Amino acid sequence: MSTPKPTLMWEAAANPGRYAQLLAWVRATAAAELGDSTDIRLYSSPDDRVVLIATSKNHVRPRIRSEPTGLTRRPPHQWMFHRH
Repeated sequence: MSTPKPTLMWEAAANPGRYAQLLAWVRATAAAELGDSTDIRLYSSPDDRVVLIATSKNHVRPRIRSEPTGLTRRPPHQWMFHRH
C-alpha cells in the first residue's frame, strides 16, 4: 500500500474584471511557488473563481504563501487533503 500524498486545494474568487489577471497570477506566482515537486491542476468556474489542486510528488505538504493582492473579492482559502 502506498503512502497518501499531501494535496492542497486553493480557491480564490476574482474581483469584478480581474479574472484574467488572477488566472495569470496563479499560473505565474502560485505555480512557481509550488515548484516542480507538485502535480498541479487548475480549474475555473463561470463566476470567476479559480481552483488550484496541487499533489506533492515527494510527500512534502504544498502551500501557497503569496497573496494575489487586489485581485480577489476575499482572501483565498486553502485546504489540505491526502490523495489515496
